Amino acid sequence: MTSPINKDNIELFAHTNEELLEGGKPKSILVEFHGLGGGTAMIKEQWPLAHKCAEHDVLYVLPYSGPWSWMNKFAIRFVDEVMDAIFDRFDLPEDTPIISSGYSMGGYSALVYTRYSKRTPAACAALCPVCDFAFHYTERDDIPRTIYLAYMGYDMPFEEAIKSASPVELCDTMPDIPYAIYHGTADIEVRKDRHSDVFVAKMRALGRDVRYTEMEGLGHCAMTGVAEGEYHEFVTSFGK
Repeated sequence: MTSPINKDNIELFAHTNEELLEGGKPKSILVEFHGLGGGTAMIKEQWPLAHKCAEHDVLYVLPYSGPWSWMNKFAIRFVDEVMDAIFDRFDLPEDTPIISSGYSMGGYSALVYTRYSKRTPAACAALCPVCDFAFHYTERDDIPRTIYLAYMGYDMPFEEAIKSASPVELCDTMPDIPYAIYHGTADIEVRKDRHSDVFVAKMRALGRDVRYTEMEGLGHCAMTGVAEGEYHEFVTSFGK
């Protein structure tokens, strides 16, 4: 099937901050993935992060990849096609850095996208990411239906499909790029000790470049002002 996504209709498939850029080609692309339940409405306003990116000549992109996509193979293909259209629209060289980012399900998506994307991201930043996919299936009552709907179309047993998309199971094959992980110690939606702690330990044991910001007393997707500043600096620091 030929993709309907092209350089002239990107806004139908993703939100960007192109209107904030002052002409020319962006030095890098920040792809931000939304959390569970997000992405159902087309975005018209420019968020603070979009403005921050524009200040550094970074193209901000939020793909409309679906509220329960869990970065399955269809979501990966969709985002790849959005990236193809963006590279075509701006006539970007293939070495233009892509930074994969997100929070909660979006943090999970950011990690999985680094592994399976057409163009391997130059870096990844994730806030409160789901890292143990099998455990998360049991972590909350609202989760099983969403993960099953995302992965039921795979031509393999459901348990194997989940394993194939679990960051803690993918560490050996994750790209050797800089990672920035942020997680609050009081997160009861995505437990830090079962997700980020495990993922970071496994990645560091493999010698990967992982910075880990642990935020005392903060809940799900909350950040300190210092951590938010560090995050913004990290995601805008790539490219010429």
